[in-house]
Amino acid sequence: MRRSSLFWGIVIVLAGVLLLLQQLYPAFNFWAIFWPLLLILAGIWFLLGPSLFRRDFRSETISIPLEGAVEADIRFRHGAGSLTIGALSDGSELLSGTCVGGVDMKVHRHADRVKARLSTSPDVWFGFPGTMGGHGLAWDIKLNRSVPMEIDIESGASEATIDLTDLKVSELQVQTGASSTDITLPAAAGFTRVVVKSGAAAVNLHIPQDVAARIYIQSGLAGVSVDTNRFPQASGVYETPGYATAANRAEIRVETGVGSIDIR
Repeated sequence: MRRSSLFWGIVIVLAGVLLLLQQLYPAFNFWAIFWPLLLILAGIWFLLGPSLFRRDFRSETISIPLEGAVEADIRFRHGAGSLTIGALSDGSELLSGTCVGGVDMKVHRHADRVKARLSTSPDVWFGFPGTMGGHGLAWDIKLNRSVPMEIDIESGASEATIDLTDLKVSELQVQTGASSTDITLPAAAGFTRVVVKSGAAAVNLHIPQDVAARIYIQSGLAGVSVDTNRFPQASGVYETPGYATAANRAEIRVETGVGSIDIR
């Protein structure tokens, strides 16, 4: 059973019992009892969760054969831990890597397009700290250099290193929470559209020297640092001179809350 389902199932049953008591005994104060009991239950979950749901964090090798694919859509749904993405040394596979802590991989092929989704194994739950027993996921994934692809990444409390230098990525979407994320954009992908949404995160975005960029930033309490020598700012937009005619360029949109964003 998925741990989140178990915990919230208990909470719902508890709430139902207390509401029934309030119907039977109108003087019964539901909220006065519910919140203390919820805190007690959460405390028990913190204490017993790692022991009751201990996992075997062995390394698992995964791969997706190329099989004539000429484009791909790769989605990562990663929890707490580390995520590393880079380029394969040869072109015999679309994707290859190792995953510590488990992974649920789904692959769909339609004509010469591949859609792959790598997500946290269903029996791992990150809803409360401590249920991982002090461990986290460690995914090290390599992707095909020559296949044009779209990449979509969602991560939680993680450390991510996303090196797309040698990849043909046309679209990159990254959504991350309390994390440290280091992203290097493709060096020769033509046009790349990038969307980064972060919460309490530190995001470092590296743009290869021969890639022009147009950068939009929407920030809350984040510290924003952009290399204005490469990307002068005008009317709230940072842009490389000659952006519109550059052979390799990236349109970047960043939405960040409490954290930092550094673009070089």
